[in-house]
Amino acid sequence: MRVTHITGINTVIRNISKSKITLGNAVARGLKKGGIYLLRKSHELVPVQLGGLKANSEVRNIGGSGFNTDIIVAYKQDYATFVHENLDAAHGKVFNVKYARQIEAAAGTSRGTKQGGMFRRGENEQAKFLEQPARTERKAILNIIHREAKVGS
Repeated sequence: MRVTHITGINTVIRNISKSKITLGNAVARGLKKGGIYLLRKSHELVPVQLGGLKANSEVRNIGGSGFNTDIIVAYKQDYATFVHENLDAAHGKVFNVKYARQIEAAAGTSRGTKQGGMFRRGENEQAKFLEQPARTERKAILNIIHREAKVGS
């Protein structure tokens, strides 16, 4: 029986390792881009009274790298969880109807801030402003991650 020697195996192994790193970095970029997309979609729904909640939102890496990257999409105001979970509060269209008189009375002030933020709200504002787009935009977010990984591979 004849033994054949394979040459270049170390080069092949090195190249595989490099491609795993490259792909992992691409996945990490995709996760960050997916998080940014989710934040943008949640900004369409987040209730706005004076703007603090929306202004204090972020997407960041909380640890790891490559395939082990952990990305968080967060609203950092102390009251963010309360607003997100309070399903009884009036937001959007319901707020506009419920507080129509106060909104009208505050018209002409600087966006109603002198009257406790009494100005018309965006029609889509709601509780669950982060959870809802995370569910409905899941496929789009996965496509962003996939597209980035495909480009990086």
